[in-house]
Amino acid sequence: MNAAAHTLLPLRADAPSSAVRSIERPLPAALGACALIHGFLDPAECAALIAAAEARGFGGAGSDYPPSYRNNDRQVLDDPALARRLFERLRAYAPDELADADGGRWRLESLNERLRLCRYRPGQRFNIHQDGVHHRGPDLRSRLTFMIYLTDGAAFAGGDTLFYAHGPGRGGEAEAAPQARVRPRAGALILFDHALWHAGEAVTAGVKHILRSDLLYRRIGARGPADAPAPFAPGHDGYVWTLARLGDGRIASAGRDAQVRLWSGDGRETARLQGHAQSVLGLCELPHARLATVSRDRSLRIWNLADGACLRSAPAHDSAALCLTRLGDGRLASGAADGGIALWNGDGERLRAWTAHAGWVWSLCALGDSGLLSASEDGELAWWNASSAERVASLRCDAPLRSVDAEGARIAFAGVDGRIRLARASDGALREDRDWLGHDAAVRRVRWLGDGRLVSCGEDGRVRVWNADGALLQERRHDNFATDALLLDDGRLLSCGYDGVLRTD
Repeated sequence: MNAAAHTLLPLRADAPSSAVRSIERPLPAALGACALIHGFLDPAECAALIAAAEARGFGGAGSDYPPSYRNNDRQVLDDPALARRLFERLRAYAPDELADADGGRWRLESLNERLRLCRYRPGQRFNIHQDGVHHRGPDLRSRLTFMIYLTDGAAFAGGDTLFYAHGPGRGGEAEAAPQARVRPRAGALILFDHALWHAGEAVTAGVKHILRSDLLYRRIGARGPADAPAPFAPGHDGYVWTLARLGDGRIASAGRDAQVRLWSGDGRETARLQGHAQSVLGLCELPHARLATVSRDRSLRIWNLADGACLRSAPAHDSAALCLTRLGDGRLASGAADGGIALWNGDGERLRAWTAHAGWVWSLCALGDSGLLSASEDGELAWWNASSAERVASLRCDAPLRSVDAEGARIAFAGVDGRIRLARASDGALREDRDWLGHDAAVRRVRWLGDGRLVSCGEDGRVRVWNADGALLQERRHDNFATDALLLDDGRLLSCGYDGVLRTD
């Protein structure tokens, strides 16, 4: 749901340092930085925050997050005044400075005023994940998660915060077991590093409420060696979601900062396309030096690559637009979080739309002139006749799918179970050839590189290059989820991820 502006939430103005009952370190030191501060809010303040949130009303997370990720109720609240009061209370307990591995230093600056209130009813949970970094520029970003338990654990069953040594993957039950468990206590504040893998256990009875935000830190002094000027730097403010090679040799990148950045082949930024209101998730080059984009803001835009002007903006879907591809006949297809696919002509005029899946349409790719492949959260890989919106064939998987790409009749697709699957399209049927476990977490992207190799990007931070038989040829790491990769003209691999970085090394 959209952020609500509200500055009158009740919170005592006096600092609660004398009210804090204890501070504990609930995680093994090997897992990372974490502190649990009991008594940060008193019971009356917790009750008032819950009452105010319930009066405003919660919405489901389904329009912003897939159900395989989380299914709790949520509310986004922009409240600078409340954030300032919470921050003043926090100063005595939060680390004043943090250091990077390369020696860079960061000083505590503020609490993100975008507060998220979450409600968990029976059956609702937040699966294992890492928290994303909130960027305010290259020298100001969030580093620690700030979360207050508003409901006491005695009022509900389940609902513990679980911490893990690694992301989900191939390690079996031993690796999947949580390394630490925090039972919510009303008024307690937990601070921890964004990089920690954690989950909100399913609530089985009662109702749990939390308030969540981020601690922002500003870089102190000069940047370290790793931050020196480099090709494809400084990247984006926030995650980079997708990449595209353009016919003139340039590269387009897009992501959370709602911008498209254009780069020369050697990594010099040449332009920025600005106009979308939320994350840009789909890129597609068009004839006559144009670019099509779709965004979480639910719109499709057509851009002039020569001068960066937006030539057309149109509503695309009734929910977040997630992907975009160009068919062999020149038409465009976009997919969305409501399970819908829309078809467009090359000038951005909508031709038709249909409900294609029971879950998010994460990825689309062309198959021949009018064929279209879609990979969905419902676990289905579907082959469509885009002209008639008829399903030609489909394959069912046991896990939600996140990506599909085709090279001729060869198809690669993958999803949240970390498996990479190959299939072929022929005689109106999809036939799966082979599959292998490619990543220790969900696969965000598979892409054929045009030379018989396949690249995959995972939530384990790995970018891996494979031959068509599934043999691993190359690997690199990002500091957070890896999201896309492609080959440059000189044969180097360019990759991106949630760390906001575009890498060629």
